[in-house]
Amino acid sequence: MASDQDIREFLKTSPVFSESSEEELDVVAPLFRQESYLAGEYILRQGGSSQAIYLLRSGRLAVKIMREHGREVVARLDPPAVVGELSFLTGKPCVADVEVEVDAEIIRLPKEEVDKLPARRETILRGLNRVLAERLQNTVIGGAKSIELPTVLLRTWPRWEAPEAFPRMLAVSLAAQTGRRTLLVALGDSGEHPIERIAENAGSCRFTVTDRLRSLIAQQLTVWKKEWDNIIFHVSGASADRAAEDIAEFANFHGHLLGPGDPLPARLERAGEDGPRPFVVQSADAPALPYLDGAHQLIWDAALAERGEPAPRFERTVDSIARLLGGIQVGLALGGGAAWGWAHIGVLSVLEKAGIPVDVMSGCSMGSVIGAFRAAGFSVSQLTELAGFWRTRTRRFIEWRFWRMCLVNERMALKTFGGYLQERGVNQTETPYWANAVDIRKGSEFAIQDGTLVEAIRASIALPGLLPPFSRNSNLLVDAGIMDPVPVKLAKRMGANFAIAVNAMAPVGESEVNNRYPFNMFDVMMRCMFVMGHEIGQARAESSADVLLTLPMKGITMLDFNRSNDIIERGRQAAEEHLADIRGGYMRLKNRLHAKR
Repeated sequence: MASDQDIREFLKTSPVFSESSEEELDVVAPLFRQESYLAGEYILRQGGSSQAIYLLRSGRLAVKIMREHGREVVARLDPPAVVGELSFLTGKPCVADVEVEVDAEIIRLPKEEVDKLPARRETILRGLNRVLAERLQNTVIGGAKSIELPTVLLRTWPRWEAPEAFPRMLAVSLAAQTGRRTLLVALGDSGEHPIERIAENAGSCRFTVTDRLRSLIAQQLTVWKKEWDNIIFHVSGASADRAAEDIAEFANFHGHLLGPGDPLPARLERAGEDGPRPFVVQSADAPALPYLDGAHQLIWDAALAERGEPAPRFERTVDSIARLLGGIQVGLALGGGAAWGWAHIGVLSVLEKAGIPVDVMSGCSMGSVIGAFRAAGFSVSQLTELAGFWRTRTRRFIEWRFWRMCLVNERMALKTFGGYLQERGVNQTETPYWANAVDIRKGSEFAIQDGTLVEAIRASIALPGLLPPFSRNSNLLVDAGIMDPVPVKLAKRMGANFAIAVNAMAPVGESEVNNRYPFNMFDVMMRCMFVMGHEIGQARAESSADVLLTLPMKGITMLDFNRSNDIIERGRQAAEEHLADIRGGYMRLKNRLHAKR
């Protein structure tokens, strides 16, 4: 049991008593009652009442609200959190359950004891009101669901090539990108050292795994959380399995670092609403991940990074995982639009120059083409060169046998894309990328997460009249421009917290109809589809994107592939005009993190 002096020192860390004098703490500390709770027990129940002020000294709590579909976790609380204060102040029933997730030590001040302190009562009530005001502010800024500070369990598997570089870089990146203090705790078979600074706002320490690891970590977390917002536990060595089992319940993120030949985790799944969020990073050398998204990524040059040499591609994935932990991953949805899709290159150039990260990409039709090349590692300058090369050579794709009811020569298209992308898979890209299509057998949108990049492009550009549908297993896929031409929701399914959408289909009335036979008949047909596509894409993107770029293409038709330079410039200009909105929206997302501190 903690002594009155221990409780007194703990109260200094509580927001309720942060303005209390030493004399007031001396009086109040002996009145607190100490209690212990096991995981799964409840401190408060929704609809009940709180007759005390509860302060969490160690462990972890989950705040849950009953919804129509069941209980939903709206917040997870770490020391020195306060619970029950709203019911205590108002006398009304509790609005949520407070359940113990990790064995907890609680100290509580009963209401009858507060009533015995008329001289100190106002000070305590002011402290509780301050807690409520801060909680309300965080809700207004960040929404009803609380932003959860990450506590990460990071497991390196036997063949992982960067056991020292990745955890250290991740801690430094998480601190830098979120503006929150981050501690890396290495747990291994031997060797200990106290906390040392490794960067601004980042530190590291090392502990030896012992039989008392679980109780040691439970105690230390209370101490660490006073100074450090984010905690990363890195387990390695022969005792890694035992260490991971002992501390798994303390973490809300579970990460696996896999090297060449390492088996995939038994259950490779996407994050759910409850429980720890999984993520997997695997070496790009012989990868086995069936799909990629914000939480499942490949990493290049791991051995290079471990030797301390420059490794930009390695750092890209580390930074992306840091943004996953901070809840600030960025998604880019590239819409269809035939030749107008060259504009995506201009948008990419502006985002890159401005330092706006892109963690996941989704693409429709021509957006899937640009997205696939970019995800495969083609730079903006290489994409610009490709556009320049093909602007005078697109006639090679024309199929002159019009009775086949398609304009594009499928064999030539596959050969061309294959020459650049080879047999590279959708699950083998540097940036996670999905394309979309519509399954006309089922009448539903289809997310292309696997297969080769060439197959993904082929399915996504199968616009009726240009290419026949693409058969894939039991699916018959065509261009998704008829249903979802700007796949923002696809990017969000991949994990994007902030989605930038680019609608490359020009608004009605801003482009001329081709008057050259036989292209005019295809131009009319495509124009009809793109009029529909613009309206559908604009409406859907406006409802789900954080920032939407609609590209002006007056004077340029959707078949003017020869005007790639002009189209890229239109994309660049549109992105420049919206850059302040993009930066502002992304900073508002990051500011939610600072409000949590």
